[in-house]
Amino acid sequence: MAPQERLLIRGGRVVNDDFSQVADVLVEDGVVRALGPDLLPPGDASPGLRILDAAGKLVLPGGIDTHTHMQFPFMGSQSVDDFYQGTKAALAGGTTMIIDFAIPQKGSSLIEAFETWRNWADPKVCCDYSLHVAVTWWSDKVKEEMKTLARDKGINSFKMFMAYKGLYMVQDEQLYAAFSQCKEIGAIAQVHAENGDLIAEGAKKMLALGITGPEGHELCRPEAVEAEATLRAITIASAVNCPLYVVHVMSKSAAKVVADARRAGDPQGTPVGVSG
Repeated sequence: MAPQERLLIRGGRVVNDDFSQVADVLVEDGVVRALGPDLLPPGDASPGLRILDAAGKLVLPGGIDTHTHMQFPFMGSQSVDDFYQGTKAALAGGTTMIIDFAIPQKGSSLIEAFETWRNWADPKVCCDYSLHVAVTWWSDKVKEEMKTLARDKGINSFKMFMAYKGLYMVQDEQLYAAFSQCKEIGAIAQVHAENGDLIAEGAKKMLALGITGPEGHELCRPEAVEAEATLRAITIASAVNCPLYVVHVMSKSAAKVVADARRAGDPQGTPVGVSG
């Protein structure tokens, strides 16, 4: 049996969510075992013990990035970072876990998408990771696969797109069904909240004007398309009393919709979360 790996981080200011304190941190086999002042005598030279002097430094928990897209194939392109380069960079910046997205094409199996992303990630990741799974279409099969993923694969969040018409976008009745299933299986529902129909019309206008550069992306999606979809998603989630997480809020008006909903409070108690 290999000797136990032990690490003592000595004398740093340990920062937690509620307060900070100057303390030692004892780690054994990658698990924090003790936290407090003067955990081991200064002269301790136990076999396998490595000591880091953190005096005058902050000792922070590893960060968790809850929204990444590593080596994601998207509309004829692919994310530049694969699971190796992306997680290597994450660790360099103090992020020790990512949550990526397994996104099936319309008509495809959610479980197969989950396995595909696992096969991409497992040989390459440098840090801890987990997956959200996207719901890009609806059927009884999708409903059952959501249940299987939550029960057997540890998936507890599902993302629905209100944008990307013809690719990932789902309609209101499909949102209602997906939110209802999330509520039933105890999962968090996520939405990319933009009005895909209005964006598609805006894109046509940009192309008709000869605007084909990246500036057209902003011009075809004014703030109103996000604010409207955000309110619609909250309304649908409230109808089924499903917890809702609105991802990458990009505009002040959409943020106001979320803030107003949280302040007002749904009579059924539906919580609304948000990420920027």
